[in-house]
Amino acid sequence: MKIGHIYTLNKAEQQIVELIGNLRHSNKIKTGWDGFRVVNEKSDLNLNICGFGGEFIFCREKNLFPDFTIGNTSKVLKTDNYDAIWKGKTIDVKVNRNHKNPFMIPEYAKTDCQLFALFSCIYPRYRFEGFATNEMVFKKENLRQTRVMAYVLDKENLIEVD
Repeated sequence: MKIGHIYTLNKAEQQIVELIGNLRHSNKIKTGWDGFRVVNEKSDLNLNICGFGGEFIFCREKNLFPDFTIGNTSKVLKTDNYDAIWKGKTIDVKVNRNHKNPFMIPEYAKTDCQLFALFSCIYPRYRFEGFATNEMVFKKENLRQTRVMAYVLDKENLIEVD
C-alpha cells in the first residue's frame, strides 16, 4: 500500500461493510458495552461502518480474509488484540473520519499489536496514510492531551511497509 493512495468500496463491498458495521453497532447498543464506555442508541453508527470499512480494504488489498465477528471486545480488557495478521505481524487498522487528524491511540487502549495501518475516510473512499510500528507509537514523548490522554504521531512520520 502506498501512502496517499485512494481506495474505494464498490456497491457490493459497501453493502457488506454496512451490514457488519450495523450488526456490530446493534450488538454494542443491545449489550450496552463497547469495551470501555457505555453505548446507547445515540452512539455513532458511522464510526463502526467506517472502521470496519478500513479493515475490509486492508484485508482486500493484502488478500486476507476480514474478521466478520460480532461481539464484545476490549483493548482495556486485552480481548481485542488486532484486526489481521500480515507477513507474520499483528495489524491494527485505524480510521480517521477527518483527514486532518494525526494518528492517535488513547493511552487506555495501548496494545502489544506490532503494526498499525491508518486510513482517512470520507465514506466510501479511504486514503491510506501509512503504517506505524508499536515502537514508533508508544513512546513517552508521543503522549498528548487530546479529548483524552493519547499517543499521537503526526502523519508525516508514518511509513510504508512492503
